[in-house]
Amino acid sequence: MTFLSRASVLALCAMAAACTNERVVADLPVPAYTLSEVSYAASDRDLRVVILGNPFGMDPQTFGPLVTANMQNRISGVRTNFTTTPNQTARPDYRVVLAFNPAETTLNSYLCSGQPLRTSPPGGPIVVQGAFCRGGGPLSSATGWLDRPQGPNDPDFRSLISDMTFSLFPARRADLDGCGGGPDC
Repeated sequence: MTFLSRASVLALCAMAAACTNERVVADLPVPAYTLSEVSYAASDRDLRVVILGNPFGMDPQTFGPLVTANMQNRISGVRTNFTTTPNQTARPDYRVVLAFNPAETTLNSYLCSGQPLRTSPPGGPIVVQGAFCRGGGPLSSATGWLDRPQGPNDPDFRSLISDMTFSLFPARRADLDGCGGGPDC
């Protein structure tokens, strides 16, 4: 392969992010989702994160902060502190739920219900389902995959968590962009 064709392949991978080991797909936020509500829920305060499952079999007190560290600074224009141990600044009706490797097919909306959710044992590829919840319902949700996790400090795992967070808090709803979701969007 010549230098020019190698450079072209690398440029295409960088632009399309097609050469990555992780990917995230966001669901369309509910009509009630607004960035102003996100700001109300999370601006300059703790935002509770509930973690279900553990793809690496780590101690939960170690895994939780590892996950939330990769969530910080991912909401456009809103400064918050994602944490599994929120203080009194956290608004009790709001939380982010991340479920790692659910054992059975689960709708993302179920994550906000507070009902138990079985997860698979550690090992293998990771599927993470996430939701930004108000009360018992989701305002937004997303699903992410990591095909070849190398451990909790793997840059791809950190990117997965970061991208999930970014997807859960879009700066604006795509259905308000005037496109309507048609084939030309």
